[in-house]
Amino acid sequence: MKKNSPIVVFDSGVGSYSVVKVLRKTLPNENIVYLADRISFPYGTKTHDELKDNILSRIKWLEKKYGPKLILIASNTPSIQVLNEIKPLVNTPLLGVYPPIEKAAKTTKNKLIGILATKGAVMSPEINEFISKKNLPKDIRFIKINASSLVALVEPGTFQTDKLQTENIIKKTLDSIIAQNPDIDVMTLSSTHLPFLKEYLEKLYSQITFLDPAETVAQEIYQYLKSKDTLNDSNGSLSIITTIDQKKGLTAEGLRLILSKLGLQTEVKTVYIK
Repeated sequence: MKKNSPIVVFDSGVGSYSVVKVLRKTLPNENIVYLADRISFPYGTKTHDELKDNILSRIKWLEKKYGPKLILIASNTPSIQVLNEIKPLVNTPLLGVYPPIEKAAKTTKNKLIGILATKGAVMSPEINEFISKKNLPKDIRFIKINASSLVALVEPGTFQTDKLQTENIIKKTLDSIIAQNPDIDVMTLSSTHLPFLKEYLEKLYSQITFLDPAETVAQEIYQYLKSKDTLNDSNGSLSIITTIDQKKGLTAEGLRLILSKLGLQTEVKTVYIK
């Protein structure tokens, strides 16, 4: 493992950038490769075996292509469902992104927390196992909310191009749940696509605190690299690559435009992964 070997960050598209952005601030000297695997969008509708095969094939390709010192699966869905199964099958250290439920438990006053995640994540037995393994107060309650419709607003850039539709879909998804559970005062943004909607969510539901796990993940990566003495000591770089799905309109140019509106002017290269 070389100090200047890259950190690879990937998920099924735009979501990874919510983590990459924080990671670049925390570790400005690191070389980062960001794979937006748009042809795999969305993860949340895949079966367990489909998701495992998909993630494993991407990791194998990334290992061969880039020889990374660390791979971050920047998506809650595969991190919760398949990451532990995949770790023994690959050579590169793997980290995932998980619902920040411990921080949520410290933040909530009403002891009722909403977990916003994809359908695949909220319906998986693994998320219940993940919660049960945490040493949380027994009076803390969780409501798992299928936020796949919100994730779908982010990948094609709808949240940037149609604010009215974005607000309407958010309200359609969450209004009745919040009305039925008025004590919810904290929600975890447990898809890396969801932080892009944080401004909308805070405007519509000002009584709720929305938690983004990106800073926690960035600190975890920093501490890991420091412990291995593999922190890079030269200027870092960012390379962005993407798979595409022409039928869904998920293209490299579309990703470039979304990122440019987020303040990142950069080249996006198309890759093909078998």
